[in-house]
Amino acid sequence: MKAIACVLLGAMLPAGVGGCAGMSPSDNVDFQAVVAKSVSPGMPFVTGIKHLGKEGFSCDDRGSAPTVTCTRLRQNVLPYACIQRVDLKTDSDRKTIIEVTPEPIACAGL
Repeated sequence: MKAIACVLLGAMLPAGVGGCAGMSPSDNVDFQAVVAKSVSPGMPFVTGIKHLGKEGFSCDDRGSAPTVTCTRLRQNVLPYACIQRVDLKTDSDRKTIIEVTPEPIACAGL
């Protein structure tokens, strides 16, 4: 129901004012392009974290698990927010990124 309301409301607003960021395929394509530009398999882990940080992501690399999650919050003029998430899988020494997995954008609102 929320998704339908978001799409209907987004259709009534001018494109520059609002809409439903994260709900359209183009938003996910744009997000994946940012991730691909910032980080790639084979890149040093520290460099990848630094590049994602420049794009506004926050990465929790405090643990020793080989997978690190990086997130970025996107807000809109409408009462909802979207979270963009990318998982970075590293080698056992956490020196090199071996896999980059951007997750679908998740949005929530009133």
